[in-house]
Amino acid sequence: MGLGPITIFDKSALQSLSMDESVWFDAFFLPNIVPPFYIETLADLEKKVARGRDPEQIVGVLAEKTPSGAAPNIYHRHLILAELLGQEIEMTGQVVVGAGEVKRAPDGSVGVHVDEFPEEAALLRWKNHEFLEVERAAAKAWRAELAEHDPDRLIAMLKDILPAEAKISDLEQLKTFIDSFCSSSDREMVALALDVVGVPAEYKGFALARWEKEGKPPLDHLIPYTTHVFKIDLLFYLGIQRGFISGNRASNKADMAYLYYLPFAMVFVSGDRLHHRTAPLFLRDDQSYVHADEFKAALRELDEYHDALPDEIKALGVLQFASYPPPEMDNSVTRLWDKHMRPDWREVAKQKEAERGKPPDEEAGRLTVEEMKARIEQARSVPDPIAGLVGDNADYMIIRRLVPVKKGKWRMVSKEVEEADNES
Repeated sequence: MGLGPITIFDKSALQSLSMDESVWFDAFFLPNIVPPFYIETLADLEKKVARGRDPEQIVGVLAEKTPSGAAPNIYHRHLILAELLGQEIEMTGQVVVGAGEVKRAPDGSVGVHVDEFPEEAALLRWKNHEFLEVERAAAKAWRAELAEHDPDRLIAMLKDILPAEAKISDLEQLKTFIDSFCSSSDREMVALALDVVGVPAEYKGFALARWEKEGKPPLDHLIPYTTHVFKIDLLFYLGIQRGFISGNRASNKADMAYLYYLPFAMVFVSGDRLHHRTAPLFLRDDQSYVHADEFKAALRELDEYHDALPDEIKALGVLQFASYPPPEMDNSVTRLWDKHMRPDWREVAKQKEAERGKPPDEEAGRLTVEEMKARIEQARSVPDPIAGLVGDNADYMIIRRLVPVKKGKWRMVSKEVEEADNES
């Protein structure tokens, strides 16, 4: 699961999918679940719903649709603080995960072992309509924060940024101005950025001292990720000031928080109108924005295609027979693969299709499983100083996943795999 483009999605995008369509999202993408998604989902526990509907059931269905192959991204505030202390934040479309233990395998290779992400454990509970009191409290606090959100204070702080004579008639022109503004080396601008993104006082002093020590470089050179977040906040608050964004809709600020995580994905999928207007302004040329309606239509086409396969193929399970999208298909999913995955993926997929009905190489599979088990069971923790140096230089990463036997109408693993797992 999750061998395709790294993809961020908002709650509206996942809600729009049927359970069967969500299977193909999980199969052909590596979803990056960002903190605003969990926060928005939990907030549904406190919403008033139509008669006959249960908030727990609504959240449970959403949790069930959430891809089991997803990886949770670190909270943006933690990344900001790490960057202010001098840690480089990779902004090349890779998920930034926080869980995991660094271990050395018997062959000497060093890797990261992740038994279970805390967020994954939460989703498993939510599927069963089980919610901790702390989660319910968080949902209530988040809704209260949205209700009380008042952008006037920050708008007043930023009101003098835009020159009176500046001719800015839309969000695109505003973003151009913001890019220019953030390339400055002015101390007041650096201090303003730290205030707007909410940096604690003790970190602010350290960051300013580091800025001076390093020769007072432009803000976007010193702390590029923090600058990215600052630019999003500037666009939001100045956009309200100019009348481009509504300041009356409290959830707009929550929607903008998804954009903080754009550097950690290849694709962003959303059905939100504000995202449609703002997300493309912050994407690199090697990233894509897809509207949820277009994405849903492509996944529906994939569902219909695979539903027409022979029953004996479908009995193998999605994990076995669907490692690539259909190579002859042309929709938003396959075009995303064309842009973001290996150039010859369609040729490889054709070869996989030709081999689909052949019996698997059980001996090779057995050796692979045994090697993986040995690597997990015999690996030993490495000293903390070494672990801190591993970072992106790990030789391998092992993530344990709990995959449902069935999802919607689809069998995810074969009956043989299911029975073998039950026996073990």
